[in-house]
Amino acid sequence: MAEARDSNTTDAYHTGRGYGRPPATSDEELVRVGPGTLGGELLRRYWQPFALAEEATANPKHVKILDELLVLYRDGDGNAGLLYPRCMHRGTDLIYGKVEQTGIRCCYHGCLFNEEGHCLEIPTEKNERLRDRVRQPWYPVVEKFGLLFTYMGPPDVQPEFPTFSIEEDLGANERLVSYRSDAGPNGPHPKIAAASDYNWWQMYDNWMDPFHVCVLHFSINGPQFSPNLGVIPDVRFEETEDGVISIQKRRLPDGTVQQRVSQVIVPNMNCTAGVTDEELGPAGIGWTVPRDDTSYTMFGLARVDPDNPPPSNNIPMLKDGWGPEHQKPFAEWSLDDHQTWQTDYVAQKGQGDISLHSEEHLMAGDKGTALSRRFFRKQAEVVANGGNPVGAGPGVVRHVRILAGNALLDPDTGERIAGFAART
Repeated sequence: MAEARDSNTTDAYHTGRGYGRPPATSDEELVRVGPGTLGGELLRRYWQPFALAEEATANPKHVKILDELLVLYRDGDGNAGLLYPRCMHRGTDLIYGKVEQTGIRCCYHGCLFNEEGHCLEIPTEKNERLRDRVRQPWYPVVEKFGLLFTYMGPPDVQPEFPTFSIEEDLGANERLVSYRSDAGPNGPHPKIAAASDYNWWQMYDNWMDPFHVCVLHFSINGPQFSPNLGVIPDVRFEETEDGVISIQKRRLPDGTVQQRVSQVIVPNMNCTAGVTDEELGPAGIGWTVPRDDTSYTMFGLARVDPDNPPPSNNIPMLKDGWGPEHQKPFAEWSLDDHQTWQTDYVAQKGQGDISLHSEEHLMAGDKGTALSRRFFRKQAEVVANGGNPVGAGPGVVRHVRILAGNALLDPDTGERIAGFAART
């Protein structure tokens, strides 16, 4: 009887019906980020942004990164601390601690810890040697560019803090601006979600997907960014020493060739060119940082000239011809609005909390996505086998070089006319 059922199930599946489809699964090696997971251990070998510098204050706050809940605070000496939240004495959450000049004091019995977890004082104990026998778990913090970074991997292979090409050769009026977003580039809407509430790879896959721009952001219901992005580009994908790039070329109506280069850098960085015609230049740099397996936060750095600010990336996403009654902030949109005017958020969240990769049918246009997944997995396997992934390791000073940006090219020679062309 069981054999007959199996045969019927197989036959039904091959008719294209939903009945009998095989169980769907996620790519566990990609999506899991906790300690001991293949992907989580790779992410822990690099410095990761986890908060804006201004978020560290005398009021402790919970932060979650790589499926670990931690407590962030800033003491009276200005040091930012990132500690495991349960006090090593009796387990009270340090979110209720009192921040003092040199550290944070547990509210229960008064244990005082500094930013490296050293116990400075136990007021209820006369034996001072007890202080040296206990330590609150902690992670190092580097404050730079208005962001807070931490390293959560093995101490013996900790790299030096990296350098970035975006901080080089700043113009006379240029400055670096940092940002964080819990909502992805175009969402979410509070009526259908409360955060970037799905697996980080659903966002990260997007950076090497130039073809969705032509559909999701153009042909489905009109241009959401520059109309030029509606032109289906000729695309070449290439592996670099530390990731993957896509080189997109669009022939514009005036005959000029628009080149748009996007980049992903292992383990979770991206450099994505601007989406308006005026943005000719190098891309900024961003991080898609998992909070846990089903949520993430985005951090980024951009070069800004206050005298010549870039066009706003806060695209209103309003369909041409909509009347005044529809001119409302994105945060106020209903589900009906999102079904009429789709964005990255609904396309990514629509895959579920964690996408079921066994049901995918990747096509030629997905080569960049496949390459970036393969690159990440390869580096994760290096770590699993006891090695150091690219750009990481004890004492390594990584230089993160941006290759991405927008440029205009001569259609005959391919030479750069304007903009940024690190790759042609």
